[in-house]
Amino acid sequence: MAVQLINIGNVANDGTGDDLREAMIKINTNFEELDLRDDEQTTAKNLGDTGEGLFLRRNVYDLEFKKIVGGDNITLTVTDNNITIANNLSGITQSDVADDNYVTKQFDFADARILYNNAYNTVNDLPLASSYHGMFAHVHTTGGAYFSHAGDWIELANKNETFAEVAADLTPQLGGDLDAQANNLLNVGTITTTGINGPVTGNVTGDLTGNVTGLVHGIDIRTIAGDDQADFGAINPVIENLLQYVIINTDIDWGSINNPNSAVFDLGAIAV
Repeated sequence: MAVQLINIGNVANDGTGDDLREAMIKINTNFEELDLRDDEQTTAKNLGDTGEGLFLRRNVYDLEFKKIVGGDNITLTVTDNNITIANNLSGITQSDVADDNYVTKQFDFADARILYNNAYNTVNDLPLASSYHGMFAHVHTTGGAYFSHAGDWIELANKNETFAEVAADLTPQLGGDLDAQANNLLNVGTITTTGINGPVTGNVTGDLTGNVTGLVHGIDIRTIAGDDQADFGAINPVIENLLQYVIINTDIDWGSINNPNSAVFDLGAIAV
């Protein structure tokens, strides 16, 4: 049954509208009609397949919704038509990154320290390496550190294991120069080399083949030939008879040499 309308006439009290009794009958009839109709069916629903919905339930004639609550370092700003959700982390800025093959945005933490856990129980628990290029992670069961590159997780070398491998290698080879940073090389055995540049302190045992450029005990050995500055140290003779004693301990005056000339003197063998 349709709702009945009351005829109110053209102007007040012109006698063309419904009388008071007829009007009240229509009112009662309309109330009965509304009372017999189905209960209110208006409701609400959350849209989309992802995210958290705000609509909770319909309670009789009330539609009930969840409230939005700001968490740690999150602020909510409410206006008549909007709710603005913003982080409250001071000093952190976000910017877009253009023309980069790996990222589209970046965060600047300024002088803040970042503390976080990034441990996984097994290697199989690590995320897809191709999705997180350049990521570092720790795997608990192996005790190792890993980084992602070229679609794979690469384990970083352990310092103790690396030293052990070097010590066990009987024929190690360098791929470049070894810079000792002015430190000493200790407990070195035989050195086979094509040349040594710099000072050598200590004893050299064995044959020296090649040229020596520099000083030996302060003397340039290249000038020894024909030079009377060579210092061979002390010579201790071995005296085996009286004649050797007299010769060794007696000064001999050769007189004056007026016309210098070469001469050969055989002083015999000197045992040292």
